[in-house]
This record gives sequence, C-alpha cells and structure tokens, in this order.
Amino acid sequence: MCKRFDGKVALVTGAASGIGRAAAVQFAAEGANLVICDFNQSGLSETQHLVEEQGVRCLSMIVDVRSQEQVEDCVNGALEKFGVIDILVNNAGTGQFVPFAMMENDEYDRVMDINVRGTFFFSRAVLPSMMDRDYGKIINITSIMGEVAGQGQSIYNTSKGAAKMMTQGIAVDCSGYHINVNAVAPGMVLTGLTQNMLGDEDQLPYFLEKIPQRRIGEPQDIAHAILFLASDSASYIHGETLHVDGGMICTRM
Repeated sequence: MCKRFDGKVALVTGAASGIGRAAAVQFAAEGANLVICDFNQSGLSETQHLVEEQGVRCLSMIVDVRSQEQVEDCVNGALEKFGVIDILVNNAGTGQFVPFAMMENDEYDRVMDINVRGTFFFSRAVLPSMMDRDYGKIINITSIMGEVAGQGQSIYNTSKGAAKMMTQGIAVDCSGYHINVNAVAPGMVLTGLTQNMLGDEDQLPYFLEKIPQRRIGEPQDIAHAILFLASDSASYIHGETLHVDGGMICTRM
C-alpha cells in the first residue's frame, strides 16, 4: 500500500467508533501517527489498539468537544508529544430525532454544542501551529442533511449546515497559507447513530430506494474520502464539501 502520510500526524475526534475509527485506522495504515479522542474510553482503547497494530505511535485522550479547556489540553498534548499536527479531522458528532415543536432547550444546546462548537474549538486550537508552519489540512464531517431537511431532524440539519458554512469561512480566513479546509458530507452510513434505523430489515428497503447505488454506506467509504482530502493530491481543493452518499443527494434536491 502507498503510504501517503509517512511522518504526518493526524488528530481525529470522535474516534471511538464508526467513521472516526475507520479514518484513524486508515491513516495509521498509510503511515501517520495518530492523536485520537472521544468520551468513550472503552471504544477509544480499542481504536488505539487497532492503530498501534499498524506500527505507528498513538496518543489517546478522553475529550468532551464541548469543553474549550479539554480541547486545548488535547491539542497541547498532541503538540508536546509529536511537535506538529498536520491533519485535523473534526468527526465528533451527535444525532437528533425530535420534532421541532417538541425540542427542549437542553437538546438544542447538546446538538449544537457537539456538532458546531466542537468543530470551532478544535479548528481554532490547531490553526496557530498550522499557520506557523504554513501547512495543514482540516476536514470537517458534515452531512447531506446540512443541505436537505429530514423529518424530526431540524436542529441536526441546522448544526450540519452551520458546520458546512464554518468550513467555507475558515477556508477564506486561511487565504495565503498552505492550509486546506474542506468537508465530507456523508449520506446514509451504518454507524452507532444509525444502527437502530438502518439495522431494521423492515425499514431498509425504504432507505435503499432513496440511494441510487442501492446500498448503505460503510464507515470506510467516508474514511477514503477523508484521506483523499488530507492528501497532497487534494492541495487545490479548498472550501469544498464532498458528498459521499451513493448519489442520495441527487434524489433530494
């Protein structure tokens, strides 16, 4: 396998499972050292084991992305251990399946804080060191649901739409630096957040009918896109959102 990331350091949030774990393991397989964080200790430990099996170094930290202090401690710890952070993947996120009229303030805050504030905190924390080195890659995980509305997902839609626009805003503000800022927008992907919905054999045909490729995405599908945007092959891609959804957005616009 071509090791595109030999000597690089990638920081992946929400790495205890799903897309975050898949991305971390693929980065490791291609030579990157990893900084992984999540609030799920057992899942994070398993990811660390899978990463270290690839023969690279790994720093694992428990982090609540809603906490500025914990985010900055994570970034500082990464810089102390490795000296640099070449790649940031803002993957940590949460879902929401409550009709708008029934949304409680606490639920609104939870979704917006994890999906938007966490991206803000981590991106702001890594940028000074990237700007000093005139190099970096930031990939934010948004969703096609940040562009098309889903029933009972109004605040999730809002948070992912905000993350998409934050991606563009950071990209513009990084003008003049060799720092690429992009987003990956998954469609229907089988993860812990979607297991109840996509794991139901009675509901599965309903979702497959909406996807031109007629299959549910796997975390590895998203990880492949993340690694492409983190690679030097994507050096002229900036401020973009890459849809990885089997064509689903084509049927929703």
